[in-house]
Amino acid sequence: MRKRHARDDAAPFVLPSGGELARLGALLLAALLLQTTVAPNIRILGTSPDFALIIVVSVALLRGCLTGAVFGFLTGALVGVALLEPLGMSALVFVVVGYFAGRYAETADLSAPLAPVVGVFMATLAADTMVAVLQFLLERQVPFWFWVTRVLLPSLVLNTLLAAVFYLFARWVLRGKGVLHADQTV
Repeated sequence: MRKRHARDDAAPFVLPSGGELARLGALLLAALLLQTTVAPNIRILGTSPDFALIIVVSVALLRGCLTGAVFGFLTGALVGVALLEPLGMSALVFVVVGYFAGRYAETADLSAPLAPVVGVFMATLAADTMVAVLQFLLERQVPFWFWVTRVLLPSLVLNTLLAAVFYLFARWVLRGKGVLHADQTV
């Protein structure tokens, strides 16, 4: 019987260089500042944009599942502490979103220009659903139709509209080696 191995075409995880860590740190700082200072002051369609989620998905699409999960954890933990949310809830949600967005990038063809938009749309859907389930488990219940019409749909529209801009920004910041897309030689 043959042993199951990881995919042969999967690249092994390489620790980021110092410059790469500095660029990831700058994106982390940008996500934290945008989410904690700018987002609470913006109300479009009755909701605030989730800049941190969009940046986590962008990093995961550009760098893969491991970097996406670690970046998601750090972003979620810092945003959760800064906004005085229940400890670990944002970190858990962003780890899951970062990991699966990175897996999507590693296994799908991302040459289509709509890939970041689809990634952010699906990540927003998953993140909002996970937050609603966690809120339910914490006995902070919200009526289902209120959640769908006032939370989920507006955040899906707003985050999806912002996805391309933040993806291009993250791609510009994370220029150089390590970008998953073969067509991106920056």
